[in-house]
Amino acid sequence: MDMAEQDSIDRHIAHWSRELSDLDPRIEGITTRMQMLVRVLNRDKEAWLAAGGLKHWEYQVIHYLVAAGPPYRVAPSLLAEWLDTHPATMTNRLDRLERAGYIERAHDPGDRRRLLVALTDAGRAVWEDRMAKGDQTERALLAPLDPGELELLDDLLRRLVLGAERDGPPLMHDWPTGDRRPAVDSGNGSPPS
Repeated sequence: MDMAEQDSIDRHIAHWSRELSDLDPRIEGITTRMQMLVRVLNRDKEAWLAAGGLKHWEYQVIHYLVAAGPPYRVAPSLLAEWLDTHPATMTNRLDRLERAGYIERAHDPGDRRRLLVALTDAGRAVWEDRMAKGDQTERALLAPLDPGELELLDDLLRRLVLGAERDGPPLMHDWPTGDRRPAVDSGNGSPPS
């Protein structure tokens, strides 16, 4: 690729350099490109979820059930806590997911008074299908880079994350399993993808 080729971020930097004499084009270029690529990833995610007939919140519930691990069942109150959702809202969401056939509610075999949410085969299948679609779109975004460049980019981004985490909480919490809560709250109420 010709490194002299300019992208829209280069034009953004040229525009703002006229107004901000101390603008560092490298810093502005890196941070703005990361922000814009995250927008692309979010837009693409919404598209591949919608193409599979899922809303983002539906995907989140299913994703957390899978993350909980076998037997892919948890208490509704724990799901609401993990997803930072009001229990009444979670009940409504679970009703919709149950009607779609992605989850089922059943009594806990160890305590019949306790209700559990379980992932169905259809829920697992839609999750796997959408994960494959997400993988395709991420690979397409990164296709311009060769394997060595991918490794370098991954290493550089890891260094940035480590630097950010030294000054604050982890950027991503540990995934919950079974009745275990996430080890670290992400702080923004939205689970990672």
